[in-house]
Amino acid sequence: MIRRPPRSTQGVSSAASDVYKRQDYAKGKMPIILVPAGFGSKVLFNMYNAAKFLQEETLVTWDTYHKRGSAKPTSLSIKRRYKRSPSVKYRVTDEAPSRDSKDWQRVVAVFVSGKAWQFKDWPFKGADEGDLVDLFSKIRGFYAQYATEPPADGIKTWNVQTLRFQKNVRHGDRAQYEQFWNEVDKHLELNRSQLKY
Repeated sequence: MIRRPPRSTQGVSSAASDVYKRQDYAKGKMPIILVPAGFGSKVLFNMYNAAKFLQEETLVTWDTYHKRGSAKPTSLSIKRRYKRSPSVKYRVTDEAPSRDSKDWQRVVAVFVSGKAWQFKDWPFKGADEGDLVDLFSKIRGFYAQYATEPPADGIKTWNVQTLRFQKNVRHGDRAQYEQFWNEVDKHLELNRSQLKY
């Protein structure tokens, strides 16, 4: 077997070198969507109900499952069919990769709770101090809320897309579902992602 020498990055900027590494690692891998681990009145999505919405375009409140005694998974694979034939798999989880994991390159979207501490141990410039500009330039952020309720104070300065749901009417869920996937696609195309999406 002939061994090729590693590709030289001499003369290539550090940022360009990072892009090569990111593309090489991420190419063809399954994208990851992160959801909050917690509960609360301001959290519309967590592991109880996120997968149902992302596959079936319907919001079923997480406390519906919780009251039934359903077990809360920490990770699920979903099949995305919207604008995809054949369908494409995504991983949905409330467990963020470890700080130094290459799997951060697979994280494409996050549902935010509105609290900066959600991102405390994330490996992005400023995240530990609550400065989330770098984070939301690399991962598309989403905040889900009921249309009649005010948003969490924290998100007013964050670059996140707000998904607005009617509290007792489900016919508008599809529009939010489409908005989610369209925003994810735009973000990945803009960043020339090599993930399988």
